Amino acid sequence: MSQTITNPRRRKRMEEFWDNDHEAMEEYYDLLEKKLSTGKMKKEMQKLIQKDPDFYDPYLIVADILESEGRSGEARELRCTAYERALRRVVDKEGNFPKRLEWGWLENRHLIRAIGAWAEELWEQGKREEALEILRELLRSNPHDNIGARHDILAIRLGLGTDYEKKFAVKDTPGYLDAFKLSEWFKKHSKKFHDEFGWWFKAVKDDG
Repeated sequence: MSQTITNPRRRKRMEEFWDNDHEAMEEYYDLLEKKLSTGKMKKEMQKLIQKDPDFYDPYLIVADILESEGRSGEARELRCTAYERALRRVVDKEGNFPKRLEWGWLENRHLIRAIGAWAEELWEQGKREEALEILRELLRSNPHDNIGARHDILAIRLGLGTDYEKKFAVKDTPGYLDAFKLSEWFKKHSKKFHDEFGWWFKAVKDDG
């Protein structure tokens, strides 16, 4: 990262981070189930941001809409804001991630998504090392890797772009990936980067 984000209020690195409940979360999921126009969805998500600036999923929805409107700069700024706010919640005064930031806690998912979205933004900008630094932290703190950070890390190490997942897309099912093909691809190519993934294979094996 170009600068270290710290949280002076947290003196020591946390063993595990578990975020608080957010009232906006329930409203967020309710909105996603409604068939709202893009404009209406953007307005509702902006209201949620105003209501709870520390629930970050609405930032990402608005950013994606702005991107579709050709307002990439504003989208990037919003993703950056969500990332910086999320990181300040979880790191200590030295900028260290908690040892565990697990996806299994529903309350943590908006944080992980915001941090991961900024890694992808950096990757898209060609800032691969900065993106890798973030993705490695996400993988270390959540080895079960529900978001597929290891796949993104491997893609970056192979010199691929953010669109690499297209070749694993399930035909006629937008948004879904062929998990088997993706897993086989990872098994084949990750062997070239033992320095990167050796610890992860061991951690997963030891965890049963």
